[in-house]
Amino acid sequence: MAETNADVLAHAKVGSWFLGPRAENFSVLKELFNHVLDDQARARKKIYTDDPEFITNDMKNLSTYKDGLAALDFHLRDLSDNLSATSVPFWSPRYNGHMNMDTAIPGIIGYMSAMMYNPNNVATEASPYTTKLEREVGVDLCKMLGYNVYENLGLPIAWGHITCGGSVANLEAIWAIRNLKFYPLSLKLAMEEGAPLHFLAHATPAFEVLTCRGTTDKFRGEKKKFTDLSTWELLNLTPDTVLEIPTRLDKEYSISPAFLQSALRDYLAQTVGKDYLEKKFDIKPGKFFLSATKHYSWPKGGAITGIGSANFVDVAVDEDARMNIEDFEAHLDECIAGEDEGGYTPVFGAVAIIGSTEHGACDPLEDMLKVRTRFQERGLSFAIHSDAAWGGYFASFVGDMDKFIPSKPLYLVPAMTLSPHTEAQLSVLGLSDSITIDPHKSGYINYPSGGLCYRDGRMRYLVTWTSPIVFHEGDALESMGVYGVEGSKPGASAAATWLTHKTIGFQEDGYKRLLGEAVFTCTKLYCYWATMTKDEDDFLVVPLIQLPSEKPQAKGIKPADPEDSEDRTKRIEAEKERIRKKILDARTEDLVEDKESWAFLAKLGGDLMINAFACNFKVDGKPNTDVGEANYLNQRLFQRLSISAMGDLENKNPPIILTSSVFGEKAYGKCLSTYKTRLQLDDGASPAHGDLRFLVNVTMSPWPADSDFLGGLVQSFREIAEEEVQRCVRRNRLSADVHGFIIQGGLTGDEDAPVYLTHMPMFYKANHRWQVIVKAVLPREVRALYRDLRAKNPDKFYTAANTAPEFLDKLLSNAAGTEWRMDEGVPEDGAEPLARFRLSSVQVVVKESMSFKDLDQTYPDRMPFYLYGSRAEIHIDHVLKTTPNAFVNSDRVGLNVAPELTDEQLSKGLIAVLDTVVEKSLQPLPLKGKEQEVILDSPGLSLVKGKEHRVSIYESYEDSKRGKAKIASGTITFQENVFADWAMTNMDGADAH
Repeated sequence: MAETNADVLAHAKVGSWFLGPRAENFSVLKELFNHVLDDQARARKKIYTDDPEFITNDMKNLSTYKDGLAALDFHLRDLSDNLSATSVPFWSPRYNGHMNMDTAIPGIIGYMSAMMYNPNNVATEASPYTTKLEREVGVDLCKMLGYNVYENLGLPIAWGHITCGGSVANLEAIWAIRNLKFYPLSLKLAMEEGAPLHFLAHATPAFEVLTCRGTTDKFRGEKKKFTDLSTWELLNLTPDTVLEIPTRLDKEYSISPAFLQSALRDYLAQTVGKDYLEKKFDIKPGKFFLSATKHYSWPKGGAITGIGSANFVDVAVDEDARMNIEDFEAHLDECIAGEDEGGYTPVFGAVAIIGSTEHGACDPLEDMLKVRTRFQERGLSFAIHSDAAWGGYFASFVGDMDKFIPSKPLYLVPAMTLSPHTEAQLSVLGLSDSITIDPHKSGYINYPSGGLCYRDGRMRYLVTWTSPIVFHEGDALESMGVYGVEGSKPGASAAATWLTHKTIGFQEDGYKRLLGEAVFTCTKLYCYWATMTKDEDDFLVVPLIQLPSEKPQAKGIKPADPEDSEDRTKRIEAEKERIRKKILDARTEDLVEDKESWAFLAKLGGDLMINAFACNFKVDGKPNTDVGEANYLNQRLFQRLSISAMGDLENKNPPIILTSSVFGEKAYGKCLSTYKTRLQLDDGASPAHGDLRFLVNVTMSPWPADSDFLGGLVQSFREIAEEEVQRCVRRNRLSADVHGFIIQGGLTGDEDAPVYLTHMPMFYKANHRWQVIVKAVLPREVRALYRDLRAKNPDKFYTAANTAPEFLDKLLSNAAGTEWRMDEGVPEDGAEPLARFRLSSVQVVVKESMSFKDLDQTYPDRMPFYLYGSRAEIHIDHVLKTTPNAFVNSDRVGLNVAPELTDEQLSKGLIAVLDTVVEKSLQPLPLKGKEQEVILDSPGLSLVKGKEHRVSIYESYEDSKRGKAKIASGTITFQENVFADWAMTNMDGADAH
């Protein structure tokens, strides 16, 4: 390995930034921290040298002093032992879960250094030096993101600061954008007669501003007197125009900033609230638009700021989980539909996600900016915020730096560039009005270190809050703590970020190098996921991001064109084989030298260092089409390959650590439906409804990604997946089995009075995934035994079951030809039956699938039951259309309804909805003990003997769901005991026998 090889030297430099997976650089940290401790000691001793020592040797010799140190030593060792034994090993290249990796040494030592002094960046008097560092960090971030930080260029000067995290940065951005939107309205109120700025309304020359139309090329320079602007025009002044107003008032009318602040105070949204201004100007509540992949902090911020989470509107995503720009435009069109401005909906802002949390997707910011310009020509303007909490540091890839294409092999770790789409979005970040960026994510800096940058630094004055105790005259230039949401905040975070920036840097061999190496590893993992399984395997692994050959545009095929599926399949398989041979089987050195394969590799995977993928399985060669069962598989994989509780690392020892999330059907729309088809969940016969759980790997490690190491991780995943697939097969392979039924009724009437058999179902076992009710006649001697047992044991339940295993369908079609057994309750294995018999006059009354695709996504409002029997004996069985749920039934209920039901209606089966039981508020039903016994007498449920409920009767379950007219109503009374089961109904079918 030549010392002069530039690539080897570059990777060695990366190695100097981290402690290392095997503690390789711990001696460096010890040496650095010893220096920090020495400096801290000198700092304490070199000032106030005439002061005495306050902790004397005599004190140190006392038992209480020694006891105090002993307690510290004991608890510290306990703390450290537990941390070392249970903490998540973010430093390991096996960790690919959340956005965490080994934090950079400069971040660690920078934080520890400042922490010793405990500076509080709320005010300069509490943090004179670390406040300066935070200011410099803000400049670093703004420059990297493409904002201007230089004076005299005729451009707004940007400003940035550190927050505790991206959520607070997003909250501050919402707050600032909200205040920005209402600022012109507040100014107009302050200019009314009798208000502090009334003179401005009559000033000469008149105060004029550009409307949002006037800022576009088509309507360049369209000015209006401020007092002549309509409410809608005031709401849609551009951010630049609004932020320039205070400066213009100072320059053109000598209105000082201090007076302007005082004059506006009583009219600002900060003071009177947004609701007051909306009511005063008769405007509709405004909205934010952002992709369905948004971070949860956005609706949370909407709730906190009073905008309301419902006004943070999801925009559909495309098949790459990026914002669908056509849907974005459609939402904006709705906001200005019609001719009456009074009916228009204001838009606070739109959010471009630059690196979504779960997929690393970059929204098309470039297109969003163009859309805003087009709508400004139509009179609608809004702010654009880029949530680059994850993707911000990737801006180091663009700008003046040349694209890096390795010409020599590294020590197994080359650095990759980003896709053209991603680079295009990063290159226009500087046109966003504000940007969230998290140094504690892709900056490799320890928590807490988030950040928010404004393209125009004057925007920070919209969220200024001062207090005499933390802000003093002359602090305006240097103070950071008076801006934003937070008060006290650690100066150590600023020190950690500053030192990491100075050490790693934003040059070619800095962050771009570090992130590029991680991108390479992540892309190779994508290749493994995309090619892991073949047609002969009994499971599938499918990344969300499609291979080039999978996309409709491949080979010139247009989305609307018919395509021969066999040719497409061959093309996809050929591409997978190319990846296996040319990328995964190749030595890294050879891969880098193979320019064609290297260029091909750069086209693969997602936008920013995250792979979202999901698994499905096959039963006897046939792909599973039950989304619920696919979710089970992916959840099982997550449980085995994650650390979520103390002891998991030692007990599970996962060979690779991943995380998991869910694609919501409503939020992901077509993106999800396409993905389900690729997972072969949608067979074309019936839609594969339901949310889908998936797995995520976030790869931040720059450490060796050679085929042996990375391939070993993937092979371990495959072995675990194959084990879990076998569980899925046990749950879903249809086989002959014994089926139990609760026997109902048959206690009154003549010898031919029927009984009803209610199948004991299981949601998670294919053999029993049916709700079945059968009407049949027992043999005379068995009926007599059964009646006698029920009379003697009124609190007990009796069951029937087939004696020889059989498929449920065959059992139902040949129930009369089947030998059955009767038992008290559910018999133990090997127990002798009370009787053996055959049924006659068999009729299936209810047969409803409990497969995931046939279930409802939400629990019913009121509790529904199947109602069946005859007027002599009426029985009920709880409708199971949501999971988890309880199998609940009772026979011989009392029914008092009008109009009275006929025997014919009851024989076909109806739906009885208990109007007094709000099922959706009770689920999951209250349980007790390890046996998970349903507490039937719990408040709100009350399914007990003697209890009366109001009831509505419908012809079908669908009628009851749609609220179709009921056919009868009245009361229903439980006259016998109620059978209820939760444990077996919801048992994992892989564990059943």
